[in-house]
Amino acid sequence: MSTARDRYEARTKVVTFRVSQEFYNQLKNVQTESGLSFADFVKLGARIARDEIRAKIEEIHNIQGRLEQLREVEQAEKQLIGDTMAKEKQARLQKLERQIEVFRLFELGWVIEEVMLKMGMGRGEVSNYFNEWAEMRGEREKLQAELLKKCLHNYIVCLQENIRYRLVGRATEEAKQQLAYYRRMLANPSELTEEEKTLLIADYSYFL
Repeated sequence: MSTARDRYEARTKVVTFRVSQEFYNQLKNVQTESGLSFADFVKLGARIARDEIRAKIEEIHNIQGRLEQLREVEQAEKQLIGDTMAKEKQARLQKLERQIEVFRLFELGWVIEEVMLKMGMGRGEVSNYFNEWAEMRGEREKLQAELLKKCLHNYIVCLQENIRYRLVGRATEEAKQQLAYYRRMLANPSELTEEEKTLLIADYSYFL
């Protein structure tokens, strides 16, 4: 009974011939680039199975073309990722530069409203920077003073609305006196009594 090896050897024959080392190296290079086997080279040279080999070469070229397309897509994606990372890095640098400038102004004694005008920023953003700066510097008194200013500002707005739309007679006069008093305190909130500070923070800090 014949084995699979016997049947294989019966179907196929070995063809060998010697070539120079230089020619062998050339064949190996062509084989690597083309994907053809040495048997394909023999068939091609003998003009045997030319259509089959031509189809094989065309298939290899198509595969190489698709690989080149994939490489181009990969390069484009890498470029896009690089551009995105560069933009994000630039945005972080700009934010850091802006933060440093805001902190520098606070160090010079500027108040929030002045920094807002100078930097063209909103109150919320500048207030957040102020809180960071105050915590970093350990300026608890300045932080409390700024909080009191915000509460005073909210209270003054409420007083103005009450005077304009709600109060009449004596109540209006009393409210105007309070308005004048708290406007003075706005310049130096540390002069407020502890009771006034507690009431302002309790009643008007929720507007912040």
